[in-house]
Amino acid sequence: MRAQGCPSLAGSSPPGPLSPRPPATCDARRTEERPLTIVLDLTIQDGPQGAFQAYVLRWARKRRGRVQLRCEKLQILSGCTSRVRKALRPVRLDSIQELVVDCFWRRETMKTFARQLSQMQNLRVLHFSKMSAQVYTSRALNALYSRKYAAHLGRLQCLRELHVHDVFFLHGKLPAILGSLTALKTLSLSSCPLQEDDLKFLSGCACARQLQRLRLRSVCLGRFSPEPLRALLEQAAGTLETLALEDCGLTDAQLPAILPALRQCSQLGFFSFYGNPISLGSLCTLLSHTARLARFSQGIYPPPLESFYFQDDGVLGSIHLERFLLMLGPLLQAWRASSTPSQRFQICADFCHRRRKCQMVSLGPRGSWVLTVEGLPGLSALPV
Repeated sequence: MRAQGCPSLAGSSPPGPLSPRPPATCDARRTEERPLTIVLDLTIQDGPQGAFQAYVLRWARKRRGRVQLRCEKLQILSGCTSRVRKALRPVRLDSIQELVVDCFWRRETMKTFARQLSQMQNLRVLHFSKMSAQVYTSRALNALYSRKYAAHLGRLQCLRELHVHDVFFLHGKLPAILGSLTALKTLSLSSCPLQEDDLKFLSGCACARQLQRLRLRSVCLGRFSPEPLRALLEQAAGTLETLALEDCGLTDAQLPAILPALRQCSQLGFFSFYGNPISLGSLCTLLSHTARLARFSQGIYPPPLESFYFQDDGVLGSIHLERFLLMLGPLLQAWRASSTPSQRFQICADFCHRRRKCQMVSLGPRGSWVLTVEGLPGLSALPV
């Protein structure tokens, strides 16, 4: 916490002879009445609040007009509307630069909060999750609320990072949300239903030309034409440093359209493609394309399609270990033919997004394969 507003005495001079006190000017009165500014990161959660935070909020509420409470990072871990509104009452909403909302919210809760959200005009980073389309299944209500939410999100013109996970309100609304976000550099969309038109808009959006980090995770791209994704990669090719297309249902059929655009990503340092069902031949081609990129340092790839069991209905089952081990040789050969010793190659053999864990098969320093259980990194933690 930092307190501001106390005038400095460092530049004061020794007092001269006593003279009658001059009448106070308007400027002097403004200086005397300038409110005390307190800067404090806040976490709003269910249950007992931190004693210090609770005291500062209570103290600031009683001195409104004399105390200005600023918050650079706000975390909301509560779905209680009254608790959130009470905590934010003394806070200057335009001082908030990073907002994390990680709690199950009702549609009406988001509607109430959206008005406050649109007042956060200097917001730089937004993480929002847990308003799943699997819970909110009414299309009519979802469409109604999505229009309201999109209108407020589209006003955050200083936003540089947008991370959205498991929400219903992006479907068909990316133009309304991203159309004005000209400063956006990082975009992460996971487990969010999208329309093909959303992807088409994104590929032509002004912010696409300056994206540095892009993640699409558990977004059904396999049922779309590959052309919007190809166009998006071409638009971002000059700036994109981190690209994650994870568990998106991309297959051999989409890969030929994507590879030429991927070759143009001259700044790409990290690429994640796990969870997509592609064959051994396509995976070897993908390995050689990414390894040849000048700034490339690390890639995460899926096991080849041929290494899985298939269920009776044609759905992929678990990995057939013997087949998988046989395919590591051709994969390693394709990698070494194009890569440099400093580049890292991993195969994500299994993953659980709910637990944020994965099983990684990595090439060790002595040339042997090593199996580890690792946490799935957030987009901001990925190397570039």
